[in-house]
Amino acid sequence: MVGGDLNPKDFTKLFLNGQYVAAKNEETYSLKNPKDNTIVIPNAPIAGPADVDAAVEFAEAAFHGPWSRFTAMQRTECFLNLASLLKEELMPILTLDSKTSGIPVSLAPVREQNYIKNCVLYYAGWTDKQKGDYFPADDGFVKLVRHEPLGVCAAINPFNASMATFFLKAVPALATGNVIIVKPSEKTPLGSLAVASLFVKAGFPPGVLQVITGPGSTGALLAEHMRIRKVSFTGSVATGKNIQVAAARSNLKRVTLDGQLCVAASRVYVQNSVADQFIKEYTKRMKSAVNDFGDPQDPAVKLGPMVDESQLERVKQMVERGRAEAELVVGGGQLGDIGCYMEPTVFLNPNDDAEIYRNEIFGPVSIIKTFETEEEVLKLANDTEFGLMSGVFTRDITRALRMSSALESGVVGINCVSLQNLQVPFGGKKQSGIGREFGEYALRLYTEPKTVLINMAA
Repeated sequence: MVGGDLNPKDFTKLFLNGQYVAAKNEETYSLKNPKDNTIVIPNAPIAGPADVDAAVEFAEAAFHGPWSRFTAMQRTECFLNLASLLKEELMPILTLDSKTSGIPVSLAPVREQNYIKNCVLYYAGWTDKQKGDYFPADDGFVKLVRHEPLGVCAAINPFNASMATFFLKAVPALATGNVIIVKPSEKTPLGSLAVASLFVKAGFPPGVLQVITGPGSTGALLAEHMRIRKVSFTGSVATGKNIQVAAARSNLKRVTLDGQLCVAASRVYVQNSVADQFIKEYTKRMKSAVNDFGDPQDPAVKLGPMVDESQLERVKQMVERGRAEAELVVGGGQLGDIGCYMEPTVFLNPNDDAEIYRNEIFGPVSIIKTFETEEEVLKLANDTEFGLMSGVFTRDITRALRMSSALESGVVGINCVSLQNLQVPFGGKKQSGIGREFGEYALRLYTEPKTVLINMAA
Protein backbone atom coordinates (compact mmCIF):
# COMPACT_ATOMS: atom_id res chain seq x y z
CA MET A 1 0.00 0.00 0.00
CA VAL A 2 1.75 3.15 -1.17
CA GLY A 3 1.66 6.08 1.23
CA GLY A 4 -0.21 4.15 3.94
CA ASP A 5 0.29 1.50 6.56
CA LEU A 6 1.24 -2.02 5.51
CA ASN A 7 -0.55 -4.84 7.28
CA PRO A 8 1.92 -7.23 8.97
CA LYS A 9 -0.53 -10.09 8.36
CA ASP A 10 0.14 -9.76 4.64
CA PHE A 11 3.72 -10.92 5.17
CA THR A 12 3.40 -14.36 6.69
CA LYS A 13 4.81 -16.19 3.68
CA LEU A 14 8.21 -16.67 2.08
CA PHE A 15 9.19 -14.73 -1.05
CA LEU A 16 10.33 -17.32 -3.60
CA ASN A 17 10.73 -17.03 -7.36
CA GLY A 18 9.01 -13.66 -7.53
CA GLN A 19 5.96 -14.38 -5.40
CA TYR A 20 4.80 -14.92 -1.84
CA VAL A 21 4.29 -18.61 -1.11
CA ALA A 22 3.46 -20.61 1.99
CA ALA A 23 6.40 -22.39 3.58
CA LYS A 24 6.50 -26.15 3.17
CA ASN A 25 7.64 -26.39 6.77
CA GLU A 26 4.62 -25.95 9.03
CA GLU A 27 6.50 -24.53 12.03
CA THR A 28 5.84 -20.87 12.87
CA TYR A 29 6.65 -18.39 15.62
CA SER A 30 5.16 -15.14 16.91
CA LEU A 31 6.49 -11.60 16.60
CA LYS A 32 5.93 -8.87 19.18
CA ASN A 33 6.08 -5.10 19.15
CA PRO A 34 8.76 -4.20 21.72
CA LYS A 35 7.06 -0.94 22.66
CA ASP A 36 4.33 -2.84 24.51
CA ASN A 37 4.98 -6.57 23.87
CA THR A 38 1.74 -6.99 21.94
CA ILE A 39 1.57 -9.65 19.23
CA VAL A 40 2.23 -8.28 15.74
CA ILE A 41 1.74 -11.61 13.97
CA PRO A 42 1.36 -15.06 15.55
CA ASN A 43 2.50 -17.12 12.57
CA ALA A 44 5.79 -15.99 11.04
CA PRO A 45 7.08 -18.87 8.88
CA ILE A 46 10.19 -20.92 9.60
CA ALA A 47 11.84 -22.06 6.38
CA GLY A 48 12.93 -25.69 6.54
CA PRO A 49 15.20 -27.84 4.34
CA ALA A 50 12.64 -28.18 1.54
CA ASP A 51 12.08 -24.41 1.48
CA VAL A 52 15.81 -23.69 1.33
CA ASP A 53 16.27 -26.26 -1.43
CA ALA A 54 13.45 -24.64 -3.41
CA ALA A 55 15.01 -21.19 -2.99
CA VAL A 56 18.36 -22.51 -4.24
CA GLU A 57 16.76 -24.21 -7.25
CA PHE A 58 14.92 -21.02 -8.22
CA ALA A 59 18.10 -19.00 -7.73
CA GLU A 60 20.14 -21.35 -9.91
CA ALA A 61 17.52 -21.24 -12.64
CA ALA A 62 17.62 -17.43 -12.63
CA PHE A 63 21.42 -17.29 -12.51
CA HIS A 64 21.91 -19.62 -15.47
CA GLY A 65 18.81 -18.37 -17.26
CA PRO A 66 17.41 -14.87 -17.75
CA TRP A 67 19.75 -13.06 -15.34
CA SER A 68 22.85 -14.34 -17.15
CA ARG A 69 21.60 -12.69 -20.34
CA PHE A 70 21.16 -9.24 -18.80
CA THR A 71 23.70 -6.71 -19.99
CA ALA A 72 25.38 -4.41 -17.50
CA MET A 73 23.17 -1.55 -18.68
CA GLN A 74 20.05 -3.65 -18.14
CA ARG A 75 21.16 -4.32 -14.57
CA THR A 76 21.72 -0.58 -14.10
CA GLU A 77 18.24 0.11 -15.43
CA CYS A 78 16.78 -2.32 -12.88
CA PHE A 79 18.57 -0.52 -10.06
CA LEU A 80 17.37 2.87 -11.25
CA ASN A 81 13.81 1.54 -11.47
CA LEU A 82 14.20 0.23 -7.93
CA ALA A 83 15.44 3.60 -6.68
CA SER A 84 12.39 5.25 -8.23
CA LEU A 85 10.03 2.77 -6.58
CA LEU A 86 11.69 3.27 -3.21
CA LYS A 87 10.90 6.99 -3.26
CA GLU A 88 7.22 6.20 -2.78
CA GLU A 89 7.18 2.81 -1.13
CA LEU A 90 10.12 2.71 1.26
CA MET A 91 8.65 4.75 4.11
CA PRO A 92 5.66 2.41 4.67
CA ILE A 93 8.09 -0.53 4.57
CA LEU A 94 10.40 1.06 7.16
CA THR A 95 7.36 1.78 9.34
CA LEU A 96 6.30 -1.85 9.05
CA ASP A 97 9.79 -2.99 9.99
CA SER A 98 9.74 -0.68 13.02
CA LYS A 99 6.84 -2.61 14.50
CA THR A 100 9.13 -5.47 15.51
CA SER A 101 12.57 -3.81 15.51
CA GLY A 102 11.67 -0.84 17.71
CA ILE A 103 13.77 1.45 15.50
CA PRO A 104 12.10 4.88 15.54
CA VAL A 105 10.55 5.94 12.24
CA SER A 106 12.13 9.35 12.85
CA LEU A 107 15.41 7.75 11.74
CA ALA A 108 13.89 6.54 8.48
CA PRO A 109 14.95 9.55 6.38
CA VAL A 110 18.57 9.06 7.49
CA ARG A 111 18.52 5.33 6.78
CA GLU A 112 16.67 5.86 3.51
CA GLN A 113 19.10 8.47 2.22
CA ASN A 114 22.41 7.15 3.50
CA TYR A 115 22.12 3.38 3.49
CA ILE A 116 19.34 2.45 1.09
CA LYS A 117 18.72 4.97 -1.68
CA ASN A 118 22.40 5.92 -1.96
CA CYS A 119 23.41 2.25 -1.92
CA VAL A 120 21.15 1.47 -4.88
CA LEU A 121 22.31 4.50 -6.84
CA TYR A 122 25.98 3.95 -6.03
CA TYR A 123 26.11 0.34 -7.19
CA ALA A 124 23.90 1.08 -10.20
CA GLY A 125 26.96 2.85 -11.57
CA TRP A 126 29.26 -0.12 -10.99
CA THR A 127 27.55 -2.74 -13.15
CA ASP A 128 29.65 -1.99 -16.27
CA LYS A 129 32.93 -1.26 -14.49
CA GLN A 130 34.02 -4.78 -13.51
CA LYS A 131 37.19 -4.45 -15.51
CA GLY A 132 39.81 -7.17 -15.73
CA ASP A 133 43.47 -7.27 -16.77
CA TYR A 134 45.51 -7.81 -19.92
CA PHE A 135 49.15 -8.91 -20.02
CA PRO A 136 51.07 -8.88 -23.34
CA ALA A 137 52.35 -12.01 -25.07
CA ASP A 138 56.05 -11.43 -24.29
CA ASP A 139 56.30 -15.12 -23.43
CA GLY A 140 54.11 -16.33 -26.27
CA PHE A 141 50.85 -16.19 -24.31
CA VAL A 142 48.32 -13.41 -24.00
CA LYS A 143 47.06 -13.36 -20.43
CA LEU A 144 43.54 -12.17 -19.63
CA VAL A 145 41.93 -11.90 -16.20
CA ARG A 146 38.22 -11.32 -15.78
CA HIS A 147 36.03 -11.17 -12.67
CA GLU A 148 33.04 -13.51 -12.77
CA PRO A 149 30.05 -13.81 -10.39
CA LEU A 150 30.10 -16.58 -7.81
CA GLY A 151 26.53 -17.73 -8.42
CA VAL A 152 24.01 -18.34 -5.63
CA CYS A 153 24.81 -16.20 -2.58
CA ALA A 154 23.10 -15.90 0.80
CA ALA A 155 22.79 -13.00 3.23
CA ILE A 156 22.09 -13.62 6.92
CA ASN A 157 21.17 -10.29 8.49
CA PRO A 158 20.93 -8.86 12.04
CA PHE A 159 18.01 -7.26 13.85
CA ASN A 160 19.66 -3.93 14.58
CA ALA A 161 19.76 -2.60 11.00
CA SER A 162 17.66 -5.07 9.09
CA MET A 163 16.68 -2.89 6.12
CA ALA A 164 20.01 -1.14 5.62
CA THR A 165 21.86 -4.45 5.85
CA PHE A 166 19.44 -5.99 3.33
CA PHE A 167 20.49 -3.49 0.67
CA LEU A 168 24.16 -3.32 1.60
CA LYS A 169 24.46 -7.06 0.98
CA ALA A 170 21.96 -7.68 -1.81
CA VAL A 171 22.76 -4.76 -4.11
CA PRO A 172 26.52 -5.39 -4.63
CA ALA A 173 25.78 -9.08 -5.10
CA LEU A 174 23.30 -8.31 -7.87
CA ALA A 175 25.48 -5.59 -9.40
CA THR A 176 28.13 -8.23 -10.08
CA GLY A 177 25.66 -10.64 -11.67
CA ASN A 178 25.02 -12.96 -8.73
CA VAL A 179 21.68 -14.06 -7.31
CA ILE A 180 20.93 -13.93 -3.60
CA ILE A 181 18.77 -15.50 -0.89
CA VAL A 182 18.21 -13.18 2.09
CA LYS A 183 17.43 -14.42 5.58
CA PRO A 184 16.63 -11.52 7.89
CA SER A 185 16.83 -11.86 11.65
CA GLU A 186 13.93 -13.87 13.01
CA LYS A 187 13.20 -10.81 15.18
CA THR A 188 12.77 -8.39 12.24
CA PRO A 189 11.66 -10.12 9.01
CA LEU A 190 8.70 -7.97 7.93
CA GLY A 191 10.48 -5.15 6.13
CA SER A 192 12.68 -7.57 4.20
CA LEU A 193 9.66 -9.55 3.04
CA ALA A 194 7.81 -6.40 2.02
CA VAL A 195 10.65 -4.85 0.04
CA ALA A 196 11.41 -8.05 -1.90
CA SER A 197 8.48 -7.59 -4.30
CA LEU A 198 9.87 -4.21 -5.39
CA PHE A 199 12.79 -5.98 -7.04
CA VAL A 200 10.41 -7.84 -9.35
CA LYS A 201 8.52 -4.61 -10.10
CA ALA A 202 11.87 -2.99 -10.95
CA GLY A 203 12.57 -5.62 -13.62
CA PHE A 204 14.79 -8.13 -11.84
CA PRO A 205 13.82 -11.64 -13.03
CA PRO A 206 12.04 -13.92 -10.53
CA GLY A 207 14.51 -15.91 -8.44
CA VAL A 208 17.25 -13.30 -8.57
CA LEU A 209 16.36 -12.10 -5.06
CA GLN A 210 14.42 -14.21 -2.57
CA VAL A 211 13.61 -13.90 1.13
CA ILE A 212 13.20 -16.75 3.59
CA THR A 213 12.58 -16.41 7.31
CA GLY A 214 13.38 -18.34 10.43
CA PRO A 215 15.80 -18.60 13.36
CA GLY A 216 19.39 -19.79 13.47
CA SER A 217 18.42 -23.24 12.24
CA THR A 218 17.33 -21.72 8.93
CA GLY A 219 20.58 -19.79 8.66
CA ALA A 220 22.49 -23.00 9.29
CA LEU A 221 20.75 -24.60 6.31
CA LEU A 222 22.10 -21.81 4.13
CA ALA A 223 25.61 -22.01 5.57
CA GLU A 224 25.87 -25.75 4.98
CA HIS A 225 24.11 -25.92 1.60
CA MET A 226 26.28 -27.51 -1.06
CA ARG A 227 25.06 -25.28 -3.92
CA ILE A 228 25.33 -21.89 -2.22
CA ARG A 229 28.67 -20.31 -3.10
CA LYS A 230 28.88 -17.45 -0.62
CA VAL A 231 27.40 -16.40 2.72
CA SER A 232 27.58 -12.82 3.97
CA PHE A 233 26.73 -12.70 7.68
CA THR A 234 26.31 -9.89 10.19
CA GLY A 235 25.77 -10.89 13.80
CA SER A 236 27.46 -12.30 16.86
CA VAL A 237 30.99 -13.68 16.92
CA ALA A 238 29.76 -17.07 18.14
CA THR A 239 27.29 -17.45 15.28
CA GLY A 240 29.87 -16.21 12.79
CA LYS A 241 32.27 -18.94 13.89
CA ASN A 242 29.53 -21.56 13.46
CA ILE A 243 28.81 -20.29 9.95
CA GLN A 244 32.48 -20.43 9.03
CA VAL A 245 32.72 -24.01 10.27
CA ALA A 246 29.57 -25.01 8.35
CA ALA A 247 30.90 -23.35 5.20
CA ALA A 248 34.19 -25.22 5.49
CA ARG A 249 32.54 -28.58 6.19
CA SER A 250 30.19 -28.28 3.24
CA ASN A 251 31.63 -26.86 0.01
CA LEU A 252 34.22 -24.30 1.20
CA LYS A 253 31.86 -21.49 0.23
CA ARG A 254 33.13 -17.93 0.52
CA VAL A 255 32.27 -16.21 3.81
CA THR A 256 32.11 -12.55 4.81
CA LEU A 257 31.61 -11.95 8.53
CA ASP A 258 30.72 -8.61 10.13
CA GLY A 259 30.42 -8.37 13.91
CA GLN A 260 27.11 -7.12 15.20
CA LEU A 261 28.91 -4.78 17.60
CA CYS A 262 28.37 -2.30 14.79
CA VAL A 263 29.66 1.26 15.24
CA ALA A 264 28.35 2.44 18.61
CA ALA A 265 30.99 4.27 20.67
CA SER A 266 30.46 2.05 23.70
CA ARG A 267 33.96 2.52 25.17
CA VAL A 268 34.96 6.14 25.70
CA TYR A 269 38.51 7.08 26.75
CA VAL A 270 38.99 10.59 28.13
CA GLN A 271 42.27 12.34 28.87
CA ASN A 272 42.60 13.32 32.54
CA SER A 273 43.05 17.02 31.83
CA VAL A 274 39.49 17.28 30.44
CA ALA A 275 37.90 14.31 32.19
CA ASP A 276 35.92 16.17 34.86
CA GLN A 277 34.39 18.61 32.39
CA PHE A 278 33.66 15.88 29.80
CA ILE A 279 32.12 13.43 32.26
CA LYS A 280 29.90 16.16 33.72
CA GLU A 281 28.51 17.12 30.30
CA TYR A 282 28.34 13.54 29.02
CA THR A 283 26.36 12.25 32.00
CA LYS A 284 24.08 15.29 31.84
CA ARG A 285 23.17 14.52 28.24
CA MET A 286 22.71 10.82 28.93
CA LYS A 287 20.36 11.57 31.81
CA SER A 288 18.30 13.93 29.66
CA ALA A 289 18.08 11.31 26.90
CA VAL A 290 15.26 9.56 28.78
CA ASN A 291 13.02 12.35 27.51
CA ASP A 292 13.66 11.19 23.93
CA PHE A 293 12.19 7.70 24.44
CA GLY A 294 8.69 6.82 23.31
CA ASP A 295 6.58 5.08 20.69
CA PRO A 296 8.95 4.22 17.81
CA GLN A 297 6.11 4.62 15.33
CA ASP A 298 5.72 8.28 16.40
CA PRO A 299 7.77 10.50 14.04
CA ALA A 300 8.58 12.89 16.92
CA VAL A 301 10.28 10.17 19.01
CA LYS A 302 14.06 9.86 18.75
CA LEU A 303 14.78 6.73 20.83
CA GLY A 304 12.88 3.46 20.93
CA PRO A 305 12.84 0.18 22.86
CA MET A 306 15.24 -2.71 22.61
CA VAL A 307 14.27 -5.34 20.08
CA ASP A 308 12.60 -7.81 22.44
CA GLU A 309 12.28 -9.06 26.01
CA SER A 310 15.19 -11.50 25.75
CA GLN A 311 17.60 -8.77 24.64
CA LEU A 312 16.35 -6.42 27.36
CA GLU A 313 16.84 -9.10 30.01
CA ARG A 314 20.33 -9.90 28.73
CA VAL A 315 21.41 -6.25 29.00
CA LYS A 316 19.78 -5.80 32.41
CA GLN A 317 21.68 -8.78 33.80
CA MET A 318 25.00 -7.52 32.42
CA VAL A 319 24.35 -4.08 33.91
CA GLU A 320 23.44 -5.61 37.26
CA ARG A 321 26.71 -7.55 37.34
CA GLY A 322 28.52 -4.41 36.26
CA ARG A 323 27.55 -2.62 39.48
CA ALA A 324 30.26 -4.64 41.23
CA GLU A 325 32.81 -4.01 38.46
CA ALA A 326 32.60 -0.25 37.94
CA GLU A 327 30.99 2.95 39.22
CA LEU A 328 27.46 3.32 37.89
CA VAL A 329 26.88 7.04 37.27
CA VAL A 330 23.78 7.09 35.04
CA GLY A 331 20.77 4.80 34.64
CA GLY A 332 21.09 1.09 35.22
CA GLY A 333 17.52 -0.12 35.09
CA GLN A 334 14.52 -0.74 32.90
CA LEU A 335 12.70 2.39 31.75
CA GLY A 336 9.04 2.10 32.68
CA ASP A 337 7.12 -1.13 33.17
CA ILE A 338 5.64 -1.51 29.67
CA GLY A 339 7.69 -2.64 26.72
CA CYS A 340 11.42 -3.24 26.31
CA TYR A 341 12.86 0.14 27.21
CA MET A 342 16.22 0.45 28.97
CA GLU A 343 17.58 3.54 30.66
CA PRO A 344 20.65 5.12 29.07
CA THR A 345 23.42 3.78 31.31
CA VAL A 346 26.97 4.96 31.97
CA PHE A 347 29.73 3.23 33.95
CA LEU A 348 32.96 4.93 35.01
CA ASN A 349 36.45 3.37 35.19
CA PRO A 350 35.61 -0.36 35.22
CA ASN A 351 37.99 -3.08 36.35
CA ASP A 352 40.24 -4.29 33.54
CA ASP A 353 38.50 -7.68 33.51
CA ALA A 354 34.95 -6.33 33.92
CA GLU A 355 32.36 -8.08 31.77
CA ILE A 356 30.75 -4.79 30.77
CA TYR A 357 34.16 -3.59 29.58
CA ARG A 358 35.35 -6.74 27.84
CA ASN A 359 32.19 -8.12 26.27
CA GLU A 360 29.69 -6.79 23.77
CA ILE A 361 26.67 -5.33 25.59
CA PHE A 362 24.61 -4.29 22.59
CA GLY A 363 22.36 -1.99 24.57
CA PRO A 364 22.22 1.68 25.60
CA VAL A 365 25.27 1.30 27.84
CA SER A 366 28.62 3.08 27.60
CA ILE A 367 31.84 2.82 29.55
CA ILE A 368 34.10 5.81 30.34
CA LYS A 369 37.72 5.20 31.24
CA THR A 370 40.27 7.95 31.92
CA PHE A 371 43.91 7.99 30.82
CA GLU A 372 46.98 10.21 30.95
CA THR A 373 49.23 9.52 27.94
CA GLU A 374 48.83 8.65 24.28
CA GLU A 375 50.73 5.41 24.79
CA GLU A 376 48.42 4.45 27.63
CA VAL A 377 45.20 4.98 25.70
CA LEU A 378 46.50 3.11 22.65
CA LYS A 379 47.26 0.11 24.84
CA LEU A 380 43.80 0.30 26.41
CA ALA A 381 41.97 0.75 23.10
CA ASN A 382 43.78 -2.11 21.38
CA ASP A 383 43.43 -4.50 24.31
CA THR A 384 40.28 -6.12 22.93
CA GLU A 385 39.26 -8.82 20.48
CA PHE A 386 36.99 -6.33 18.70
CA GLY A 387 38.20 -3.84 16.12
CA LEU A 388 35.46 -2.48 13.88
CA MET A 389 35.40 1.29 14.36
CA SER A 390 37.15 3.86 16.49
CA GLY A 391 37.32 7.64 16.72
CA VAL A 392 40.02 10.11 17.74
CA PHE A 393 39.07 13.59 18.92
CA THR A 394 41.96 16.05 18.97
CA ARG A 395 43.05 19.43 17.56
CA ASP A 396 46.48 18.02 16.68
CA ILE A 397 46.23 16.55 13.16
CA THR A 398 49.67 14.97 13.43
CA ARG A 399 48.58 13.12 16.54
CA ALA A 400 45.32 12.16 14.88
CA LEU A 401 47.10 10.58 11.93
CA ARG A 402 49.58 8.84 14.21
CA MET A 403 46.72 7.41 16.28
CA SER A 404 44.81 6.34 13.18
CA SER A 405 47.79 4.20 12.17
CA ALA A 406 48.21 2.65 15.59
CA LEU A 407 44.57 1.87 16.39
CA GLU A 408 43.64 -1.73 15.55
CA SER A 409 40.29 -1.14 13.89
CA GLY A 410 39.02 -1.37 10.34
CA VAL A 411 37.67 2.19 10.36
CA VAL A 412 39.05 5.20 12.22
CA GLY A 413 37.25 8.53 12.45
CA ILE A 414 39.13 11.74 13.17
CA ASN A 415 36.96 14.17 15.13
CA CYS A 416 34.03 11.90 14.31
CA VAL A 417 32.90 8.39 15.16
CA SER A 418 30.08 5.98 14.31
CA LEU A 419 30.03 7.07 10.68
CA GLN A 420 30.07 4.98 7.49
CA ASN A 421 30.52 5.98 3.87
CA LEU A 422 29.49 3.96 0.83
CA GLN A 423 32.59 4.89 -1.17
CA VAL A 424 35.09 3.31 1.21
CA PRO A 425 35.38 -0.18 2.73
CA PHE A 426 33.65 -1.02 5.98
CA GLY A 427 34.71 -3.95 8.14
CA GLY A 428 36.71 -4.90 11.19
CA LYS A 429 39.93 -6.40 12.42
CA LYS A 430 40.34 -9.35 14.77
CA GLN A 431 37.01 -10.90 15.77
CA SER A 432 34.95 -8.00 14.45
CA GLY A 433 34.85 -9.56 11.03
CA ILE A 434 36.32 -11.01 7.86
CA GLY A 435 36.09 -9.19 4.55
CA ARG A 436 34.71 -5.77 3.71
CA GLU A 437 31.43 -4.21 2.69
CA PHE A 438 30.82 -0.87 0.90
CA GLY A 439 32.63 0.54 -2.12
CA GLU A 440 34.50 -1.44 -4.73
CA TYR A 441 35.82 -3.78 -2.04
CA ALA A 442 32.37 -5.32 -1.57
CA LEU A 443 32.14 -6.08 -5.28
CA ARG A 444 35.40 -8.02 -5.30
CA LEU A 445 34.05 -10.29 -2.57
CA TYR A 446 31.17 -11.31 -4.86
CA THR A 447 33.37 -12.22 -7.81
CA GLU A 448 36.04 -14.78 -8.65
CA PRO A 449 38.98 -13.93 -10.92
CA LYS A 450 39.40 -16.20 -13.93
CA THR A 451 42.64 -16.37 -15.90
CA VAL A 452 42.53 -17.01 -19.65
CA LEU A 453 45.80 -17.97 -21.43
CA ILE A 454 45.94 -17.62 -25.21
CA ASN A 455 48.72 -19.48 -27.03
CA MET A 456 49.77 -17.08 -29.78
CA ALA A 457 51.83 -19.79 -31.51
CA ALA A 458 48.89 -22.12 -32.05
